[in-house]
Amino acid sequence: MDNETNITFTSPYHQLIRKTTFSSSKLYQKFINWVSGEFDLYLQDESNGLHVFFPEGKFHIKSDTESDTIVVAEIHLKSKVLQKGIDMIDEIMSVYNLLAKNS
Repeated sequence: MDNETNITFTSPYHQLIRKTTFSSSKLYQKFINWVSGEFDLYLQDESNGLHVFFPEGKFHIKSDTESDTIVVAEIHLKSKVLQKGIDMIDEIMSVYNLLAKNS
């Protein structure tokens, strides 16, 4: 797993990108479901990965590579407030870490 979050700024949004890996597509789908549940108070769209819209921005989780053995997913987050974006990425990654610990 890439432990780095890339942060850029394109007015008016701070963009945070993080890659994650999963050992199976089943584990990736479980991650999507858990993140969706964690942010269930926000508007969501699950038609192409998971899109979650929050007051200061939005994030999108989508798998780049999906096979039976390994799934690589990217988390793209845009936030008008940098600290809010960092907090959201941390919250998403805490779900990932919990899932990785239990699998």
